[in-house]
Amino acid sequence: MSTIERTQAHRYVLFNCPQVQPYIEEFRHHLRRRSRGRRIPNTELEKIVIKDFMNWFPQRMNNPYISSTVVNYLKYLAQGPTTHARRIYAFNVNGFKFRTEIREQDLKTQNCGVFLTSSTSCVESGVDQNTRQADLAYYGKLEDIIELNYYGHFKVTLKDPWGFTCINFSRLIHTGDREEHDPYIEASQAEMVYYIDDEVNKEWSIVVHLKPRDLYDMGEGDGEVCE
Repeated sequence: MSTIERTQAHRYVLFNCPQVQPYIEEFRHHLRRRSRGRRIPNTELEKIVIKDFMNWFPQRMNNPYISSTVVNYLKYLAQGPTTHARRIYAFNVNGFKFRTEIREQDLKTQNCGVFLTSSTSCVESGVDQNTRQADLAYYGKLEDIIELNYYGHFKVTLKDPWGFTCINFSRLIHTGDREEHDPYIEASQAEMVYYIDDEVNKEWSIVVHLKPRDLYDMGEGDGEVCE
């Protein structure tokens, strides 16, 4: 994995871990106090949190005043994943058998479509810069399956350049080209969709949602170490 990919995947794991949420809120309060009375706009505050929390969190976990009370799992998360990750080409989760786009070359079946509903911070309008949480639907094609190693604790993440409900894969968001992008999700959050090419509008795809099946095998044995 490149440095940017590792940062993106690790950040997503942290920000979607319930046990880490109190520390993210603590970091927000820390930033507000540090501003010395200057009110930081919510949009600016969230950008700082996304950019700097990963550097602040390990320092907080190593604070001698709280270190003895912190569970080891959080300490492992704070360190970040090791430089050696495992790339997987197929993975079974939530009753779906996912395959990466590369694995599906020359296959007649399609198992790379990914759907996610995510609570996302949105700006009210161009005038009102206050943020609110809204559940948004994201659609993507599975580019990579990466198993992160947090010193013996493993997290499987899926990399999907995302689009919205009307799918035009020539206009993607969160492609992963920039560090602040979020192309990764946790495997446990993924649902499967099927894409059909629109015969009239060639750049657009029609989404078909699939129902999960009874699949209990978590992953496949084929994979490789990536650095």
